[in-house]
Formats: sequence, structure tokens, C-alpha cells
Amino acid sequence: MRAWLGVDPGKRGAAALITSDGVAQAVSYPGDISQAADIVRGWKAEYEIKLAGLERVHSMPAQGVRSVFSFGENFGSWQGILAAMGIPYELVTPQAWQRGLVVPSDGKTPKERALTVARRLYPALDLHRKSDDGRADALLLATWARRRG
Repeated sequence: MRAWLGVDPGKRGAAALITSDGVAQAVSYPGDISQAADIVRGWKAEYEIKLAGLERVHSMPAQGVRSVFSFGENFGSWQGILAAMGIPYELVTPQAWQRGLVVPSDGKTPKERALTVARRLYPALDLHRKSDDGRADALLLATWARRRG
């Protein structure tokens, strides 16, 4: 069965998988990159992953050096996981993956909007907490990847 991945590489990020028959799974970043790799390895064993959308990240003004380094490290680790497992991926900016999915009326902030849309698209998943924003982003990145083909 075909599937698509979405990855929010932030410290509180997540990974999500959606399948051609509508099954959706989302997991928060487990805090350890080897555990994250195990999750992706399990998905790859079960599904034919066509494409992953990996959020292209960059540093922001007022971020500390340590947090920027950690963020970049997670981003690179996710690239390594996808490449090592032979999963094709595209780097995509938040503006690009949100286009056509998220609209300003969905919430006050980008995170609220992503949660609103993910809850609407994937009502079977438990996304009731504000802290589920990383899982919501990952689901919408997977949705973007599916639309890309």
C-alpha cells in the first residue's frame, strides 16, 4: 500500500504517515533520533512510501545559539534517516505546504490553524491538546506530499 510521510523536525516536532486508503498515524518526536529512525523503519517495512515532506527550517531572530544548533541537528538527522532508508523527500517551507490547506480563518496563529485543519482532515486522531501542534504540522506535511504525488 502506498503512503506519504510528513516530518516537522523541531525539538517538539513529529512525524506522520498517511496511506492511500486514508489511514493516518502521527507520533511526536520521541526525543532520540534512533527511536525516530525505528518508527520510520517500521512504516517503511509496512508501506511503500512514495514521498516525504520535510519542513525546511531556518534560524529565527532572537533564537539562542544552542537552540539553533539543536534545531539544525534534528533537521540534519531527519535528512539522514530519510536518505539512509531510501525514502524520497522534498524540503518544503511552511508557506509552501500551508498553501491550499490552511487559511487565516482557521485560527489566530499558524499553530492554531494547523491544528484546526488537521483535526478536520483526520478526525479519528487525538489532536485535542495545544501541544499536538507538531503532530498537526507533520500530518499536513504528509498531506502536502500526497498531493505532490
